[in-house]
Amino acid sequence: MKKSLLLIAAIVISVFAANAQQKSYENVTKLDKEMSGNCVSIDVVASLKDAQNVMEKLLKSNRLDGKSSGKKLTYEKIVFPEISTDYINMFVTFEPKSKSKNNPVTKVNVFVQKGISTTFESSNTDGNLILNLRNFLDTKYSQAIHDNDVALKIASQTKDIKKTQNEINKLESQMKKRTKDISTYEKNIEKAKNDIEKLKKDIENQKQLIEKQNAALKEIK
Repeated sequence: MKKSLLLIAAIVISVFAANAQQKSYENVTKLDKEMSGNCVSIDVVASLKDAQNVMEKLLKSNRLDGKSSGKKLTYEKIVFPEISTDYINMFVTFEPKSKSKNNPVTKVNVFVQKGISTTFESSNTDGNLILNLRNFLDTKYSQAIHDNDVALKIASQTKDIKKTQNEINKLESQMKKRTKDISTYEKNIEKAKNDIEKLKKDIENQKQLIEKQNAALKEIK
C-alpha cells in the first residue's frame, strides 16, 4: 500500500513537471482546407482525443455550448468573459504532434473572430484578447490537462494494482488448496500405514493359528 501511494505521488509530480513547461504561443496555421489565419497554439502532453475532450468539458463548464466535427470545435456568437466581453466566434482545432504511447503530444490551435469580423484576431489587432486567451490556455486549460493526465495514470495504476492483487489472491487460494490436499494425502498415507500394520498383525496371528492347528493335528496322529 505504501509503495502504491509513493508511485501515485511520483506520477503526480512527473505529470505536473511536464505540464509546467507548457506555454502558449501566437501562430498562423490552417483552420480547415480552405482557410488559414492567426491563432494561439499550445502543445499539450495528451492524446488528441483527451486534449479535445478536456477542452470541450472545460468550455462547457463555462456554459459554452459548441459543435464538434472531427478534430474541430466551433463556438459561434458566444460571450466568453475570460477572453473578451464582446461577442466572438471561436474555433479550436487539434493536431497530433507525437503519437508516442507513453507521451503523446497534441497541438491545440484556438482561432478567434470578434463581432462581425471575418479575420482572426492577433496581438496586433487586440492585444488584450490574445493575452487573455494565452492566460486561459496556460493556466486553466493546462491545469485541466494536468488533472486529466493524473486521473488517467492513477486509474491505470489502480487497475494494475487490482490485477496484481487478484493474481496474488488466486495464487494464495491455489496454495491453500494444495496445502489442504497435501494434508489430506498425508492423512491418507498415515491411514494406509496403519492399515498395513494391522494387516501385518492379522497375517502374523493367522500364521500362529495355523501353526497351532498343525501342531494339534500332529498330536492326534
